[in-house]
Amino acid sequence: MPKIWPYIRFSSEEQKKGDSLRRQQDLIDKFAARPEIVAEGATIDTSLDLNDLGVSGYTGKNLLQGRFKTFLDAVDSGIVKPGDYLAVEALNRVTRLNPRASLPILLGLLEKGVRIAITDSSLIYTNTGDITQLYIAIGELQRGYSESQEKGRRVREAWDDKKKRAFATGEIATSRLPLWLRAVKTTEKGMVIRTVEVIPERVAVVKEIYRLSDTNVGAIATARILTEKGIPTFTRENGRKNPNYGDFWQPSYVKKILDNRAVMGHYQPMTWEKLPDNRRRRINHGPEIENYFPEVIEPELFRRVQEKRKGRAIEGQGNKGKKFSNLFTKIAHCSKCGATASHVNKGSNPRKGGRYLVCYRARHGECSYNAWRYDEVETAILKFLAEADIKSIIQDDSRADDLINKKYEVDAQISDIQEMLDAFKADFKRLKGRVTDVERELAIENEQLIEVLKSKAEKLEQEIFNAFEQQKADIEKDIQVLRNLSHTEDETTVFEIRSKINERLKLIVKDIVIDFQEKIVEIQFRNGNVRYLSEKASITYSEPTQKDLEDREMMDEVWASMSENERQQVIDHSIPVEIANDPHLLVKFFES
Repeated sequence: MPKIWPYIRFSSEEQKKGDSLRRQQDLIDKFAARPEIVAEGATIDTSLDLNDLGVSGYTGKNLLQGRFKTFLDAVDSGIVKPGDYLAVEALNRVTRLNPRASLPILLGLLEKGVRIAITDSSLIYTNTGDITQLYIAIGELQRGYSESQEKGRRVREAWDDKKKRAFATGEIATSRLPLWLRAVKTTEKGMVIRTVEVIPERVAVVKEIYRLSDTNVGAIATARILTEKGIPTFTRENGRKNPNYGDFWQPSYVKKILDNRAVMGHYQPMTWEKLPDNRRRRINHGPEIENYFPEVIEPELFRRVQEKRKGRAIEGQGNKGKKFSNLFTKIAHCSKCGATASHVNKGSNPRKGGRYLVCYRARHGECSYNAWRYDEVETAILKFLAEADIKSIIQDDSRADDLINKKYEVDAQISDIQEMLDAFKADFKRLKGRVTDVERELAIENEQLIEVLKSKAEKLEQEIFNAFEQQKADIEKDIQVLRNLSHTEDETTVFEIRSKINERLKLIVKDIVIDFQEKIVEIQFRNGNVRYLSEKASITYSEPTQKDLEDREMMDEVWASMSENERQQVIDHSIPVEIANDPHLLVKFFES
């Protein structure tokens, strides 16, 4: 017995609210009830669920990835057999592509024995039909294609007109707005006026996302924090909700908000560009319009966040867990092979457990494995640095913040100018040097301006370094407060504070090179200074002199001869620093 496979399609979600679905279903039921179909024993089979609701036939989306693609696959696999019916209201429900692309699809079905029943008429296309059927099919396909083209032209013209008015007068072109805004319609003198207002609770979430990004928290961690706090995700009214991730925040959407210039009030009109394979992509349509939406994020913060995100993208973030356990993520490296210094947690066992830093390659057998207790490394480096500005970060009153923000503003200017220069160089190469004198002069001016800005950035780096240097007085107390945070604060607070310290370190530290075997740390600052720390003591100099090297060698010998108690006195700084740093004085101290 043949089967009737019903196929229903309409293009937009709005048509669900209309009569299209009911009408198409009724026509299929009437077709199945026709005497000759009943006599044939044909029955409706809905097991393939061939409903493309809100799927375009003009773009061919239903053929490429819709339910009609499922039907074509079922024909090829033999689920749909020769003699079965495809029941559809009209040919334009199957496709509205150009007839030259549409006709082979229909002929392919007919050649495989599938009969195509047009339910709003008595016509049934078969492979044995006369040539007249082919002419009718071509006419129907051409009519559907032409209707879609005309409709598309009218819609484009209407949208283009709206965009022109938006650019000229600031009139809101659409009620489909960023999800932290809503459109409000009012009637004035018989005309509908559309205005925009913020949704306060959602704007607060957007500001929180930018605040977290500004404190060096990436999209993955931000999504986790928002979900853990139970903050509702943004959904459009009456919009489709994906059951797989509708109730928790996705990093991809956090990134989308961070990329969206609409937070500054800007609107970029877009249009669709058709690709050779009938797919479409959105492209810019005209210039960006400023002051179009309400501003919810200041431009300075937006630009600063973009610069920080670029830096994180280049350096990579690594897996920091819920408390940002490793303050030196992507900063510290092995002195022997250059691999990242990796954080390892061996559990809470007092004898074999604990947290360690170890060469990443060593964990995989490609470098010598010498682990160093993480707390010892962190304490030693932070005690000596203080440039992390721990106290002011915890109290949220950093005196260096203004300098840091100015630095990011300068970096943003450099990035913008560099993008223009890169575009000019690309055009210069593409046009084989045929560029105008004005473009050449502008490129030269921009190159000179970049040098000025780079010099300004270097000066700001030094000022930031100096500002951090002034914070050393209570560093040991600050480190203890930082260490206690895990017991007194929630995980989100701990993560943010340690993340910000990591960011501060990156501002002034170029690299931290760790010799895991000798337990020596080399800190390379961006201003050219170099400092050395060891498990035994700390030494400060820009470049090691011969005397420094001799002192280090003697210090190693002295250290080897000391008892555990004497070593602990050095580590605890119970011995004056000037004595602990001088091997000759250290020997005399213990001899006395």
